[in-house]
Amino acid sequence: MKRKLISLLLAVMMATAMFPALSASAADPLSISIEIDGKIVTPTVAPILTEGGTTLVQGRFFTEYLGADVSWNQPNQEMTIKTAGYTVVFKMASRAYTVNGVAYQIPAAYDPPVNTGSAMVPMRFLFESIGSAVSYDTATKTAKVSYFTGLTGSIKVSGSTTVLPIMQSAADKLMGQNGGLSVTVAGGGSGAGIKDTQSGANNVGMSSRDLTADEMAEITPVKMANDAIAIIVNPKNPVTSLTTEQAAKIFLGEITNWTEVGGNDATIKVQTRETGSGTLATLEEMLLDRKTVVEKSIPFTSSALIKQAVANDEDAIGFDSIGFVDSTVRAVSLNGIDASDATVKNATYPLSRSLYVMTKGTAAGINARLIDYLRSAIVQQEIVQKEGYITL
Repeated sequence: MKRKLISLLLAVMMATAMFPALSASAADPLSISIEIDGKIVTPTVAPILTEGGTTLVQGRFFTEYLGADVSWNQPNQEMTIKTAGYTVVFKMASRAYTVNGVAYQIPAAYDPPVNTGSAMVPMRFLFESIGSAVSYDTATKTAKVSYFTGLTGSIKVSGSTTVLPIMQSAADKLMGQNGGLSVTVAGGGSGAGIKDTQSGANNVGMSSRDLTADEMAEITPVKMANDAIAIIVNPKNPVTSLTTEQAAKIFLGEITNWTEVGGNDATIKVQTRETGSGTLATLEEMLLDRKTVVEKSIPFTSSALIKQAVANDEDAIGFDSIGFVDSTVRAVSLNGIDASDATVKNATYPLSRSLYVMTKGTAAGINARLIDYLRSAIVQQEIVQKEGYITL
C-alpha cells in the first residue's frame, strides 16, 4: 500500500513539473469567436481571458493552421514558431520573446505566456510577431485575423512540373480572395526553377529534388508536401511488382525483355525525363546509385507527357510523381511495398521524397505568405491531398 501511495505521489509531482499550474489570474475561459480570413476556427484548447484583460490562445493550433512549424523545448519551457519569413520564440511565464533573433518584451499591461499543458500565448503578440494584426468586433465578440487576405503585388513562380499542379491550384485560390494579387506559374523542371531562383528571374522556385549544399548557400528551401516516385507501366502489362534491383536494371538497360521479370515476351521500352528534371535526378540518386538512365530512352519534358507515353504503349515503363498516377497507368510495387500515404510518410516506400518551394535568401512579404499558404491546413487538405500527393 505504501509503495502504491509513493508511486502515485511521484506521478503527481512529475506531472506538475511538466505542466505548471496556470495562475489564478489566467484561469477563466474566454467566450469569444476567432475568425481567420473570414472563417471561424475552433482551437482544441479554448482561449483564456486573464484578469489583466489579456487574451491567451493556443499557439500551436493557430500557427500550424497558418502553415508554421511549431516545436516545444520542455527544459526551457519555450515554444518556437517558424513560418517562411519569421522565427518566433516565446518563453512561458516570461515577457521576453524573440522575432528573427531580435529580443522584444511583452508590455506590463499584458500577461505573459503560460503553460497549461498547451502553450498559451498573448493573441496580439502571436499574430503581430508573424506579420499580421488582430482586430476585435465587440458586437459579435469576434477576434479577427487577416493572414491570407488583403495581399497585393505580383509573384513569379517557376520550376518543377511535379509541384506545378499544387502551386497553380493554390495560386488560383489565393488570387480569388485577393483581387490585388497576381501569381504567374510556369514549369520548366526543378533545375530551371533553381537557376531562376539563383538569378532572380523568379520570386519563388519549385523543386522535386533535394538541393545541393552549394545551392543552399544562397537558396532557402521550404518543404511543402510529401511525394514518391512511382514506377509506372501500362495497365495491360501483367507485371505488378518489381524489386528495386530489377527496376534499377531495367532503367540502366541491363534487363531488356519483360520475360526477365515475369512479363510478356516483349522488348521493354524505357521512358524518361529531360535533363534538369528533379524527378529524374531523384530517381538516379535513390534507385540508380547516381548512374544515368539508359541512353536509348526517350526524354519527356513534363510529368504529364511521360505518363501519356506509358499510357499509350503496352510495353513501356516510366516513372512519375504519385500525384500524376491515374487510371491510364499502373504503379507497380517496389520490394512488395505500394506507394501510399502511410508508406511515404514513414519512408518505407523506397522512392519517397519531399517537394519544396524556395526563395533566394529568406522569404519575405507576399512571397513568404504564399509559401505559408501552401503549408496551411486548407491547402494541405483541399489541394495537396486531392491532387494525389501526401500532406505534411
